[in-house]
Amino acid sequence: MPNLKIVVTYPKDSYIYEPLVKTILKHFPGNEILDTLQPMGEYYVFHYGDYEELDHERLMCDTKYIANSYTYRKSLIRKHYLSNTIAMFQAKNPKSILNRAFPESFNFELTYAEFLDDMLDEVYELRCVLMENEEKLDKTYILKPSMTDKGQGIHLFKTIDQLQTIFDSFDEDDTDDEGDDTNAGMIISQLRHFVVQEYVSNPLLLPEYENRKFHIRTYVLASGQLSVYVYDRMLMLFSSEVYVDPTNIVEVDDEGMMDMSGHLTNTCLQDQTDLKVVEELDKSTLSEEMRTNIVRQIRLIVADLFKAAVNVDRMNFQPLPNAFEAYGLDFLVSQDLDKDSGVTLLEVNAYPDFRQTGSELKELIDEFFDGIIRKSVIPLAGGKAESAPHLTEVLNLDL
Repeated sequence: MPNLKIVVTYPKDSYIYEPLVKTILKHFPGNEILDTLQPMGEYYVFHYGDYEELDHERLMCDTKYIANSYTYRKSLIRKHYLSNTIAMFQAKNPKSILNRAFPESFNFELTYAEFLDDMLDEVYELRCVLMENEEKLDKTYILKPSMTDKGQGIHLFKTIDQLQTIFDSFDEDDTDDEGDDTNAGMIISQLRHFVVQEYVSNPLLLPEYENRKFHIRTYVLASGQLSVYVYDRMLMLFSSEVYVDPTNIVEVDDEGMMDMSGHLTNTCLQDQTDLKVVEELDKSTLSEEMRTNIVRQIRLIVADLFKAAVNVDRMNFQPLPNAFEAYGLDFLVSQDLDKDSGVTLLEVNAYPDFRQTGSELKELIDEFFDGIIRKSVIPLAGGKAESAPHLTEVLNLDL
């Protein structure tokens, strides 16, 4: 395509630079890859870079400027927006798989730990479920800051007192000169938005992987206005420690916290282990029937999720005809897996950390980027979309 200028503003030493450039040169041989944005002209400009490096004003008005991110997509990637989007969609679509695939959520704002009691008066339903739980302690809840990643700020708790301790610890960690790798920089007034959900305490555990908890990372491509594809080569990301069901555990550590070991499955936290922490789903010990069922449910969840985003909160999810975006979606599989349920959506990540794939499965990322070029960049630049291995279209809307 001689009328296409290609701009990549990622650092050359970044994890994705090599697979990205390799697939670009494969499909657009002879094109020079530039590192600075080109002015408007009678040609297409394909720009791949960090969100802050994209020209979002130009993205909204120049259809020949193709970029790798939508401008507005908070309703998917921020946890409190996501839970609100799904809740509103569930109310109008009671038969949607999202009614079984996303836990009830309580969203709230809190700027100072001392105001937790006032917040619980405002979110009275949350106070009620926690007070009821204090009688039997048979349920565990999970607190998630809306805008953090890599497991930062995530905690388990059972009681209001434990929740208070968690919030007290955030500001304490910030003033601790020694620092804390998990909560460093966790200041409530900066986080503000939080989500509380009942913890899925019965994850599927496999003896072949030492009964360690895992979640499934699925890469999803959204293109134009709007086609959505699920990349069927999914990953199982494992904790480095054996999972212990917290249902019957009430002990806390010296700081009043429930132990999180065995519960966090982000591979960025698993540096000090010789155990396998990443496995391709299709190569796992799960039966073919179970793998097929998991993939089928994930496809249905993704389709309804993007339907929800475009129908419930169009202000905060605006697909553009000249943009595309790759997301990393995380799912948990429970022991109650059957043909209709058992797969739970955890979160949606923009600019996912592809390094979680690991060096052994880097070929998987090469193939995914190849699919992005085939399904998004080529047609957005005036060409014809090509077939792409393992990319399954789950939604096609004309917005």
